[in-house]
Amino acid sequence: MSTNRIVELSSKIAANTAKLNDYLVSKKLPTPSFDLNGPTDSLIPKHNTDMEAVRVAVIDDTLELRQLMLGPREYLMSYTHDEVISQQALVRFRLAQSFPVGSEATFAEVAATCSLSETLARQFLRHAMVKGIFTEPRRGVVSHNAVSRLLAEDDVIRDWVGASYDDLWQAAAHTCEAITKYPGSEEPNETASRQIFFATSRSVYEIFAENPERARRFGNAMRSFTEGTGFEVSHVVNSYPWADHASGRMVDVGGSQGFVSIALARQLPTMEFVVQDLPPVVESGQSAVPADVTSRVQFMAHDFLTEQPVKGADVYFFRWILHNWSDKYCIEILRNHIPALKKGAKIFINDNVLPEPGVMSNWQENRLRSMDLTMTEIQNAHERELDDWKKLIHTASPGFVFQWAKQPPGSNLWIMVVEWQGE
Repeated sequence: MSTNRIVELSSKIAANTAKLNDYLVSKKLPTPSFDLNGPTDSLIPKHNTDMEAVRVAVIDDTLELRQLMLGPREYLMSYTHDEVISQQALVRFRLAQSFPVGSEATFAEVAATCSLSETLARQFLRHAMVKGIFTEPRRGVVSHNAVSRLLAEDDVIRDWVGASYDDLWQAAAHTCEAITKYPGSEEPNETASRQIFFATSRSVYEIFAENPERARRFGNAMRSFTEGTGFEVSHVVNSYPWADHASGRMVDVGGSQGFVSIALARQLPTMEFVVQDLPPVVESGQSAVPADVTSRVQFMAHDFLTEQPVKGADVYFFRWILHNWSDKYCIEILRNHIPALKKGAKIFINDNVLPEPGVMSNWQENRLRSMDLTMTEIQNAHERELDDWKKLIHTASPGFVFQWAKQPPGSNLWIMVVEWQGE
């Protein structure tokens, strides 16, 4: 007789949890805890692929066990429409910053500091507590834990929560309405985030230009992805034969603050770099270039929806750029580079690749599928499977030849290399 699935899962969870605990103890590392001084991230290093696989297995198996324990009906009803109101309120009304980390406060004291009624403060805080944020050591008294401490002290995480629930959550709620209103659209101004939430047909960049604080928060929120575990620049630096271009030039298209170019410049002392982005980004980026690479990392204001002005570079680098755009605009962006390309020039794409269903863990696949929907709600774009990327590049021009693709171990993003061989 086959083993009951819930018993099988519980046995796997117990065995793998013991393995993780043994590893942490052997390395003299703290075990997971939401206590105030508990670790704020997983302490299993990504490069330890065996232990990371065990951690992911525990996450997947506990999620499946929860689903089975709920059953189909309760599982469907476990998705509540007001799931994240308390997190939005924590940031909007600064509840996590209303009293110092390491101290306590009553609901009434938090309410007074945040200009809320005591009833609302208690509602928000107790809902957050159910979600593992804050603790109530004594009735009516609030104390921080490791999660609320992050919201109180970490600007990047706080901005990620704020942007997620003040901006993206609003758009997500109206995505199906936008699809109904604009069926089949690839236009970034025909989305929930533009037409319905922002109530305008202007680009999101124009909107942010009029609201610097909102732009700052959104940019900081994106840093939580681009600077987080699995997005390390080292994956780019160490997974491509950069020495082949050691005396050449790279154009970092939409390169933000130029952190990839700066890292490469330090490894390749004879290579030059041009970081392109919109004017406000360029202004702040150029002033922040470290002195040791200033002569070789230059910034240039450029809109990649127009023709590429830097001719004859060896590499045109796109990191997490094209997934923001529908196929129509990706093709336009690539074609905008053709007049600048010399034969043999490389298009280097560092971006998401959707997996075949079931190839990766359910938890990891869910994150990518969620990002796929996010691209639709804000830009009418989407994530792509590897074959989608190949088709997109060939459609832009048969002169683009897809050479190879790989996902470096521990990296969330793939590397795809395309060579221009001429039309």
